[in-house]
Amino acid sequence: MKIKKVYIKNFRSIRELEFTFPESGLMVLVGANNAGKSNIVRAINNILGESWWGKDVDLMDFYKRDRNNTIEIKIEFDNDRQVEYSSNDDVWAKYYDENGNQIWSSQGNIKEDFPCSYLPAQRSISQTLSFSKWSLMGKIAQSFNKKVKNYNLEEDLKDKFQEIMNILDDIQEFKQFKEDFVSFFEELQLSEASYSLKVNFKPFSPVNYFKTINILANDQVLGEDFDIDIEELGEGTRNLIILSLLRSYAKNFKQEAQGLIIIEEPEIYMHPQARRHLLTVLKDIVKDSNIQIIITTHSSSFIETEYFDNIGLVYKTPDEGTKIRQVIKEDLSDFANQTGAHGSSRPENITEFYAITSNDRLKEGFFSKFIVLVEGETEELCFPLLFEMAGIDVNKLGISIIRVGGKTQLPKYWRLFFKFQIPMLVVFDNDLDKSKGDRNNEQIAQCFNISVEDIENLEENQTFKIIEAESESPSFIQPLLVFKKNIEFAIKTEFSRAGYENKYNEYETEAENLKLRKPQKLRYILRRLSKDEDFNYVPEFISESKQIIAQNFNFTIEATNTYDENDTDEELPF
Repeated sequence: MKIKKVYIKNFRSIRELEFTFPESGLMVLVGANNAGKSNIVRAINNILGESWWGKDVDLMDFYKRDRNNTIEIKIEFDNDRQVEYSSNDDVWAKYYDENGNQIWSSQGNIKEDFPCSYLPAQRSISQTLSFSKWSLMGKIAQSFNKKVKNYNLEEDLKDKFQEIMNILDDIQEFKQFKEDFVSFFEELQLSEASYSLKVNFKPFSPVNYFKTINILANDQVLGEDFDIDIEELGEGTRNLIILSLLRSYAKNFKQEAQGLIIIEEPEIYMHPQARRHLLTVLKDIVKDSNIQIIITTHSSSFIETEYFDNIGLVYKTPDEGTKIRQVIKEDLSDFANQTGAHGSSRPENITEFYAITSNDRLKEGFFSKFIVLVEGETEELCFPLLFEMAGIDVNKLGISIIRVGGKTQLPKYWRLFFKFQIPMLVVFDNDLDKSKGDRNNEQIAQCFNISVEDIENLEENQTFKIIEAESESPSFIQPLLVFKKNIEFAIKTEFSRAGYENKYNEYETEAENLKLRKPQKLRYILRRLSKDEDFNYVPEFISESKQIIAQNFNFTIEATNTYDENDTDEELPF
């Protein structure tokens, strides 16, 4: 039994959304702060999690804090069972079987059939280690209880436990305590006594025995005798304990365990290598098991471009509230074939195309508000400096300059980011002085529904051109920035025309004396120029790029030179 589809309406920032759970069993939710990632997982946990949620719903749980907006949450499973909640019913969520008949509590329980373990961003190790029925530790105890029964060990354990109780009864104070407790209770009820108490430690179960577990940490620096209670440990270590407990449970009870694990910001307190290792662990947990996992993250360590179908890109608009974008293999494969792949892309092979050049910078694109997609290292190093000359702080505005490792890789990553609806500017050279230019330009032209002549034919005095690539089927409009020859030629020519030829040559000579590589050399020149008191110039291709970015941020060009201290991050001008 696994989640197939989730529908949420009028819950907190969510006006209405629906998503399909990835086939892999692992879903990675990314998006800006306050986009609504936590609200998505809270809605699911409200239905499947530890507590019974439904009556006396808080006002803040309603979309726009309006109780007239009926909250609806529906979770469908792959065995055609489903669970539904409506705030109009003023009752708990209703559980239905594969025939649409309601399953009453006497017949079954969604929390037993498909429990949810939720680790919020604010980790509480005491709550995680509590033994309530639906907590992680409670589920571990119940799993051990089942194992004891499977191995027919109940009677042996009961005998051993009774031996301990006989020893305790030899302690007079212990025996007297039990007797006093019962008699005092009867005395306080006076003549209306209708209940009597029994203090009996005999009812043994492995669950109760397991509750005596005490997790301690040992300070290896101080020695084996220095055990530390986990409440005394740092937040980072406690986080690792929770994740280790979760992993141990999933590994040892993988076949019989099922349900959902939600982890908010698993990267908390973890260094990059540990994050990447944790992703491997999470993928191993869901592989060939009935366990599914949702994580929310701000770390590219949990993103893999080849597994784009695991990604849920969460965003929020004033009119529609929190929404989620997903891209499935079939859709991306079809789009690739429509934009130049000529049938070579298929759902069964498309992930391999995205495994080859994946890196942290590429993965950063899923966290960006705007992407400048470039060929190589030179553009990636220099564009932030060029934008800075135009008053654009790329980090502040959530703009990523992403290199794809060559011109022929541009279509591949443009298709991926385009399907996730991330706005872009695609930048490349027209390669007129390269032997492979014609062939590479043909690939670009086929992808963006333009002609090779559009790419190669620039006027004698032009150093670049902006092409508004457009197509009706498939539908897209994509701005392209094409350099004549390459970016170095464009920058040097523009700066020379603007009267900075001598300065440019001076700094170029310095860079050559430092034996810098081409990308480093151009960045060095730009840094030196930008710090020169006499320098005051913005390249024309950057000015036009600024206008394209401004349109995607809903700015007017006139407004880009003004600043209001009351502007929010999303409204800040350049």
